[in-house]
Amino acid sequence: MFVGRAQELTRLRKELSLARPSLVVVYGRRRIGKSALLKEAAKDRPHVLYQATRVTPSLNLEGFKAEIARSLGADPLLDGLGDWLGVLTYLARKAEDRPGLIVVLDEFPYLVEGDQALPSIIQKFWDAVVANEGKLNLVLCGSMIAQMEDLLAERNPLYGRQTLPLEVKALPLRDAAGFFPDYPAEDRILTYAIFGGIPFYLRLCDSSASLEENVTNLLLTDAGALVDEPNVLLQSELRETQRYASILAAIADGCTKLGEIGGRVRDIKDSVSLSPYMKRLERMRLVRAVHSLDASPKSRDTRYFVDDPLVAFWHRFVRPNMSSVMQGFGPEIWRHQVAPRLDEYMGGAFEEICRGYARRHAQESLPSPAQEIGQIWGADYDIDVAGRLLDGSMVYGECKWRRGAIGVDVLATLIERAGRTDYGRGVEDRYFVLYARTDFKTGVQERTKTDGRIVLLTPDTMLAL
Repeated sequence: MFVGRAQELTRLRKELSLARPSLVVVYGRRRIGKSALLKEAAKDRPHVLYQATRVTPSLNLEGFKAEIARSLGADPLLDGLGDWLGVLTYLARKAEDRPGLIVVLDEFPYLVEGDQALPSIIQKFWDAVVANEGKLNLVLCGSMIAQMEDLLAERNPLYGRQTLPLEVKALPLRDAAGFFPDYPAEDRILTYAIFGGIPFYLRLCDSSASLEENVTNLLLTDAGALVDEPNVLLQSELRETQRYASILAAIADGCTKLGEIGGRVRDIKDSVSLSPYMKRLERMRLVRAVHSLDASPKSRDTRYFVDDPLVAFWHRFVRPNMSSVMQGFGPEIWRHQVAPRLDEYMGGAFEEICRGYARRHAQESLPSPAQEIGQIWGADYDIDVAGRLLDGSMVYGECKWRRGAIGVDVLATLIERAGRTDYGRGVEDRYFVLYARTDFKTGVQERTKTDGRIVLLTPDTMLAL
């Protein structure tokens, strides 16, 4: 079953239905659902979907030809072709009598690893055969984000030829929550904070099992499908994985500044030495660099966070207890290590979930959609959610993942902090949003009746239940 991706699917189908050839570049990290998206976009059209592997160039070419024959029918002419230019030209001719033909080269970086000339070959093919009067739709897809982004860079032979670059990102909260229709809203938020929006991970979960059972079965047993997933992610693209893993572990443990992170990584002497590793993890979408919204353009006050919930959870709870995991103590790890500290973990995770919600759904409770959403930190205060709406008004939010209703004191603190930041200073229209795990005390609820600037949100309202 294909879930979510409505915007991406619409963009793809629109591009691939135009009366001109298309060269589409689709990229996103492993397990994100790129292949499923492309299959869904192509399912009602003639298509060839080839999944490249890390084998010799000749074996990949033969595999591609075999997939063409399977999809379009056997052809002695195809059998006699022995190079990429010839096979691609053959497909361009096939597109003449198969309107809308879509050809997907999935895991394209594997093909380039074996044949560095392939982008130049495709450039030559595109310019000479397809660009002017061709009808072929060619899709290049890959999980190695850095390599795929380089395809779009000015120095690359394919620069300027792509008709649609599309990064496939993690599913947003509501789409991911759809995998668990019987979970209460609070458990859907918890599940998203642990497994994130990666469709592969969400499909591994049993929607009829409890959150505890899913975490234990997938992450806290030696045969769990995700027990080694963060290492697999690193090993798929990197050779020197130990140092990168140490960086992720440090960030997951709460080190957010370069100096703090470097102090936890062996052989890293200073921020300059650490920077290349951080950049690589950012390009892999495993780490995100964040600046306070009120920081000056020259500010170097950058904070770093693990950008994948499963990786963050794994480094917080699974890696330190791996010996016990291997001995079969998964239920005990949950009971003694995870459950008592889960609310602490959820503090930062819930804040990021709320920021994501605000980016997509601000217009549901505020006057207009968000123009930008981020966070603010000063010398002695933080604002969890801050941003500007398209109508020019400002929004400030506080997130509290704790048991018990939220009171007026939290609202008062938020309003006071919003008055201290330069972000939005001078703007009269300001809104204050409280995000709570459960509910709000009567005093706060009464304030909303007389002050339209105050908005109260819970998991139920965030999920539109």
